[in-house]
Amino acid sequence: MSFWDFFKRQPKKAGVRPAPTQSGYLPYFSEFGDNIYASDIIVQAIRCKANEFKKLKPRHIRMSGGKQEVVTDSSIARCLRRPNEYMTQSDFFEKITIFLELNKNAYIYPTYYTTNGGERYYTGLYPLKPTYVEYLTDQNERLYIYFRFNSGYDVTLPASDVVHWRKDYGVNDYFGGNAFGGNDDRGLLSLLNEYDKLTQSIAVALNVSSKINGIVKYNSYLDDEKTIAAQQEFNEKLANNESGIIFSDLKTEYINIPRDVKIVDKDTMEFFYQNILRNTGVSLAILNGDYTKTQKEAFYEHALEADVKSLGEAMSKVVFTEREESYGNAIVLYPNSIVFMSMENKLSALQIGLPAGIFVKDEARELLGYPPLPDGQGQVIAQGYNALLDENNNNTLQQGGTDNGTGTSETEA
Repeated sequence: MSFWDFFKRQPKKAGVRPAPTQSGYLPYFSEFGDNIYASDIIVQAIRCKANEFKKLKPRHIRMSGGKQEVVTDSSIARCLRRPNEYMTQSDFFEKITIFLELNKNAYIYPTYYTTNGGERYYTGLYPLKPTYVEYLTDQNERLYIYFRFNSGYDVTLPASDVVHWRKDYGVNDYFGGNAFGGNDDRGLLSLLNEYDKLTQSIAVALNVSSKINGIVKYNSYLDDEKTIAAQQEFNEKLANNESGIIFSDLKTEYINIPRDVKIVDKDTMEFFYQNILRNTGVSLAILNGDYTKTQKEAFYEHALEADVKSLGEAMSKVVFTEREESYGNAIVLYPNSIVFMSMENKLSALQIGLPAGIFVKDEARELLGYPPLPDGQGQVIAQGYNALLDENNNNTLQQGGTDNGTGTSETEA
């Protein structure tokens, strides 16, 4: 059964009405900010964020015996690894990040079926791209979400079954963004319009400057007919000349125009870039890719960390029941693959962390860009540089034996 087949099986909800709001505005959302995505700066800035979200490692975690453990065999853990038949994990995070940045709202529908034991078995996670969304409520005050898509298809789903990831949530009761549940881009669009005029003027100026190389001055008074004839004569000489030299007589003078085109100064361009990028939370250093460790950390804390946390919470709220959450079930998106450290910092961390037993060997190898050791040999905590390991990757000095200098203990010998 495909994803859309499941949608078509949903019955229409009878007796529903627009959900109540404190502001008095109807709880619908129909403005989607695709127009700002026409800007090259906005595209690049959103790509910077989407590329970082693609590095996240989502995990299903659970508290067991007072300890936090990673669950790898649950249905939701499998969906986090492979969200659906159309997308990889990276595709999934990239798509929902772009939706959030453009619309301040992103919707994810987890498909599932109920087992004989009454538990949900999840089969996929699907990002939705509706053109119109409205929150509804029935006579029992249960919330539903009505979706309409570009194809004309529409569906009403229980709000508890839809992951709604919001940004700038506060003014509207149900949606992120402005009071009407949308992305108010008027200020940004005005700035982008001025930037577009600037870039167009640069193109025109460059085109004109490449066409005018010099001025031919006639040292006499010419009437209109003679001026036109002189111009035609000059054009013919220019067209027939293959040496690059213009022949003229004593009555004409050629004035060369040197090409030293300086149209827009650096400060003006940086002013536009910084003001446009300020709306996205992406700095110029991040956009150019020449950032320092401090700048990368600031980018994560300022522009990514809150959204990473809110996405994990939004997904946990839908896929787990209150009882499951009380047992510590949650979805956490770990940012350890978002590289903050230079190679020098990595080596310093390993010099401290390896002897202290902070890293298993494969984690240390991954930090340096090496693949894991075969046969699970890297899934042990490094014992320091002086520890001796046997062929099974065990520390023989901790097994009661004494080393005989050959890598095996006297007891084993």
